[in-house]
Amino acid sequence: MFALWIAKLLILLLRLRGKSATSLPGKVAMRLSPKLLARLCNSLERVVIVTGTNGKTTTVRLLAAMMREETPIITNAEGANLTQGILSALLAASNWRGRLASKTALFEVDEATLPNIASCMPVKLLVVTNVFRDQLDRYGEIDNTINKIIAGAAFVRGTVLVNADDPLARHIGLRFAGASKTFGFSPEGASMTGFDGVRDGAFCLQCGAALEYDGYFYGQLGLYRCPQCDFSRPHPYFVGHYSQGLLQFREVGTPDTSYRVPVRGLYNVDNLLAAVAAARVFGISSEAIRSGIDHFTSPTGRMQTFSTSPQSILNLIKNPAGCDSVLTAICADPAEKVVCVAINDQAADGRDVSWLWDANFEQLAEFGRVHRFVVSGDRALDMAVRFKYAGVPTASVDVVPDLEAALDAALSAAQSADGLSVYVLTTYTLIHKAAALLAERRVADVEIAYHRASVS
Repeated sequence: MFALWIAKLLILLLRLRGKSATSLPGKVAMRLSPKLLARLCNSLERVVIVTGTNGKTTTVRLLAAMMREETPIITNAEGANLTQGILSALLAASNWRGRLASKTALFEVDEATLPNIASCMPVKLLVVTNVFRDQLDRYGEIDNTINKIIAGAAFVRGTVLVNADDPLARHIGLRFAGASKTFGFSPEGASMTGFDGVRDGAFCLQCGAALEYDGYFYGQLGLYRCPQCDFSRPHPYFVGHYSQGLLQFREVGTPDTSYRVPVRGLYNVDNLLAAVAAARVFGISSEAIRSGIDHFTSPTGRMQTFSTSPQSILNLIKNPAGCDSVLTAICADPAEKVVCVAINDQAADGRDVSWLWDANFEQLAEFGRVHRFVVSGDRALDMAVRFKYAGVPTASVDVVPDLEAALDAALSAAQSADGLSVYVLTTYTLIHKAAALLAERRVADVEIAYHRASVS
């Protein structure tokens, strides 16, 4: 009880100081009582876990809104997805005697943390969004990430739901001994041309042959098949098709339905599809799903729009696939714009920033209609060099290592060019600071054109 009380007091103190209390209380509690997580989990009856490289936070936020329409839940919807973050969420939802407010939980879980978390919870549903290279210094090669998810899936006492469009996620589903289902886009939404750069999951994990594609959605997601064995994209159990702001949703054995898409970008439609599919597996009604979407609010820094003068849009970037999806969304905006990119290399960001060279910044240079570039953060110079090799003229790039000064420079450049929008892209350790700085610069009379959400 001592560890529980100390942690709950810490939650109160942090909240009084305006802090989120999403990680530190759990970290302290783990030091004082290593078995506290397992003891709290004994009270849970149904747990849904969302894991994967990109889209976890947005998918969990969407799914949480849907689930709350029918049942109280415990969740770490702010994205603190390591063990201390999950324990912090449980502590916040418990009383001073350790009794939880609900027996149902929804957690975003880091891929490397998944085996430890899944082993101490009654996981009824595991959702795998996708698998891409991410933080090579932490995860190592992509095979390590896949093996961690497979190891965690072994503890699932229900269903594993995987992205049929991703050959790596599909492989994980095939390795699961229990019940599995798939979700994916309708084939008519696929493009016949794909990005020519580095693509994860290029080879069949069953036999090693190079995969062939009949169409692409984004990254390695698409209509894949192996020319040497029977590995191929299955027909998904849950099928989604995006058209005119709606997700047309098809489920085996039920009438087709449609849902409003509250997010921007194809990758976010994929996140919505994952959330709707998970909700249906969990037994949530279509009416509750629709109401949950209406109550959805975007996580911090996921194409989050601020009413600064001029308007600014903040997004997290952390790996090539996620960054490419964000860049594609920016290029889809036909208006001229200012882009500010802030890169750190702290532990939570990933020390190795070589992923910047695998991200397709060339599309931003060629198609982005960018009036001015500003680079910032600990690795501002690295980003400036990356822009140079992407084809951006050196004279068009301002190097401003201090984040606050960089944001002011970007807003000033946009304002002087007839009030262009400012897109701000940052790595993890800068996202909350950037959000706070942009919030401080809000003005009342700026109309928000669109509320956007992100890849993570």
